[in-house]
Amino acid sequence: MDPILFTTKSKTQQFFQFEKYVCSYLGIDQCHFQIYTRHHKGYALLLRNWIRESHDKGMTAKEVAKTIRSSKLIRDEMILFCVK
Repeated sequence: MDPILFTTKSKTQQFFQFEKYVCSYLGIDQCHFQIYTRHHKGYALLLRNWIRESHDKGMTAKEVAKTIRSSKLIRDEMILFCVK
């Protein structure tokens, strides 16, 4: 396998694992978050990109979840949509 493809696949898998942990700390199912991003597009995709940037910067999943919880807009819209 091409090392570049392997590295890209590995990074993608790491991100989705990180996102899974963030969702877990928020008390939501990652599958519901996937549906949320498809359904709400723009704002939800910005949130996903921010989670990815936070991961790339070395923030922990717990720190990211705490920041999301402190945002009333995100909490009200996303968490209610995605609750387990």
